[in-house]
Amino acid sequence: MVDGFVHAMNMTCVHDLKPSRIVPSIEGIVARSYPLSMKFAKNRWIAFREIVLEDDSGWVTVEVWGPSAIDILRGRNIRLKNAYCFMKNERLCLTLSIHSHLEIGTQA
Repeated sequence: MVDGFVHAMNMTCVHDLKPSRIVPSIEGIVARSYPLSMKFAKNRWIAFREIVLEDDSGWVTVEVWGPSAIDILRGRNIRLKNAYCFMKNERLCLTLSIHSHLEIGTQA
């Protein structure tokens, strides 16, 4: 019972996001998944995909890098840990860094 309560306390929702901060944990459903592309970063080509993460409070764009960008599909439940929140084109966006983690759950 305590674990469930602590888990709920640490979860962030889209409505609570603020720029220039690390988001400890956020989860939602992949409402939209844009086409997979490749970007040149850190002297190599890396798989890249933008998705829209939706929860009960709203939606936010998420930049997904690496193998996770290949595996992620629309309608999946996902949890992001230690994602970085920033402003892009006057809207909030999350990105996964080296220290971030993405868990892909079941289809909604």
